[in-house]
Amino acid sequence: MNEKDCAILIILDEERNMTRAAAKLFISQPALTYRLRRIEQAFNVTIFARENSGLSPTPQGELILQYARDNLLKLETTMEAVQLMDTEIRGTVKLGVASSYGQYMLPNLLNSFRLDYPEVNFQIITGLSSAIFSRFDRGDVHIGIFRGDFYWQEEKDIIASEPICVVSKYPVTIEELPELPQIEYHMDTYLKTIVKDWWNKTFSEDGSISMTVDSLETAKEMVRAGLGYTILPGICLTGEKELCIQPIVDEEQVAVERITSVYCRHQTLQYAAVHKFYTFLKDNSIEQEKAISECLL
Repeated sequence: MNEKDCAILIILDEERNMTRAAAKLFISQPALTYRLRRIEQAFNVTIFARENSGLSPTPQGELILQYARDNLLKLETTMEAVQLMDTEIRGTVKLGVASSYGQYMLPNLLNSFRLDYPEVNFQIITGLSSAIFSRFDRGDVHIGIFRGDFYWQEEKDIIASEPICVVSKYPVTIEELPELPQIEYHMDTYLKTIVKDWWNKTFSEDGSISMTVDSLETAKEMVRAGLGYTILPGICLTGEKELCIQPIVDEEQVAVERITSVYCRHQTLQYAAVHKFYTFLKDNSIEQEKAISECLL
């Protein structure tokens, strides 16, 4: 069973439907049926039972599917090992990135990097830092860019810090916030902790939540419509000219900030393209903070 056969079985297991699997593999359904029959003949077993609800792996099929996954993983690991030995700046870098950083900062950074290294490609996954860190920890990505402070004993560097800001359509004072309608949104644990700690140290009463939305972008647009205020990280306010923005400060009048760090493994840094991009992120940390600070202008 070759690499293509392994890929076919994995797609069939994911889709559990011949038509969808054929479309995903860019082959005709008869060709896929023929290829599956040949694989089953080679093992002399039925790999997938055909049921009304779709395909279902047989017990023997489960063993063969695990072999296919292991085989492809071994091939991918070998290919990455070969790339690690290459001193040319080329190949694919896998990134796991906190959502807002991926949306607001990463595009310009990638554009700048690829001007100098056009043969480097990127595979990028985004999400909440805690979820993406789990994938980084499993080895699914080469470089992780996260909010907060995760336990990590290998490469780790702070690449940006940003102010946390009260955002409103019209000027408001910090003192009157508990009485004003607040727009709440789904925050990652790190940001939620920062905001909650600041609020509890600043006020003796809870805020007046008038609306809860799913994302910070939705919250910002609700503020723009004059429906209340919200508290946002500076990264999503870069270049914002229409709204009133004031950074929050602690009891010593020091700005409350959120940090972003980049993570990598020692061994992975031997891969020339990974090492170059990791170094690029560190070298551009001042420029990143400068871009974020534009929200205060």
